[in-house]
Amino acid sequence: MKPFRGICAALLTPYDGTGKVNHSMLAKQVRWLIEQGIDGFYVCGSTGEAFLLTADERKAVLDTVCQANNGEKMVIAHIGQIATEHALELGHHAKAAGVDAISSISPFYYKFSTEEIKQYYFDLMNTLELPFFIYNFPAFSGFSLTPELLDEMCACKYVAGVKFTASDFFQLERMKRTHPQLTVWNGYDEMLLSGLSAGADGGIGSTYNVLCPAVHKIYDAFQAGDCDTAQHYQHIVNDMIALICKFGVFPSIKAILGFEGMDFGGCRKPFGNVSQEQQEILKAGYQTYLKQL
Repeated sequence: MKPFRGICAALLTPYDGTGKVNHSMLAKQVRWLIEQGIDGFYVCGSTGEAFLLTADERKAVLDTVCQANNGEKMVIAHIGQIATEHALELGHHAKAAGVDAISSISPFYYKFSTEEIKQYYFDLMNTLELPFFIYNFPAFSGFSLTPELLDEMCACKYVAGVKFTASDFFQLERMKRTHPQLTVWNGYDEMLLSGLSAGADGGIGSTYNVLCPAVHKIYDAFQAGDCDTAQHYQHIVNDMIALICKFGVFPSIKAILGFEGMDFGGCRKPFGNVSQEQQEILKAGYQTYLKQL
């Protein structure tokens, strides 16, 4: 089993001119990121527009990633759905595809009770029997994983850790302090160093698709005890993140990948896309970023 730590890209989904998933471009992105030094891939999460894809599209995306990765880096498949049976369908496919771990956001929209959400996770873990990362993203899901609830979830031996996309680093620290055997992934790219300082074992991020070298320097410097260098590269990364957020995270990252020769198309509606003028601003910012590496 590959070690669950380091820097993982939350992969985007590229589309061709007809709006279909562009599998050749996705494979090219996987290989490019491996060359950039990425440690793993988080597939069909929020960044991958998971809930704008059909189940068959999500399966096909995962197949393409696993084939292009060829077992080199860790692959974590996000199987989150509202319905348990739909998540299990994706989970069985992911297991057959040979992923290293699976993950899921909590079921959303219907304001499920804590007990219902716990049962959702237990059903997935006990059925699929794979290392499992609970995806904690309260800003989007409306549900917040607490250290106390994590204690209860750890009754299941398949809990491998948490994808912690929140800014309450006290909670992150408590989770890691109480369960040092678990892997905690920092989720907010702009706060990677903060998450590492609180005990995170690595990060899973959207902007890592285009900022991997600088992001890895944050991680490597922190592991070496060089916080000044880690902070220096966090500043460089955050300058670029601020620009990306200005024009929309997913469309902006896709535009930047275009500067590297990968045409990802736009995002699926109702997402908007960046204008030509905005692309020029992004290009200038990206060139500045590259000069600082």
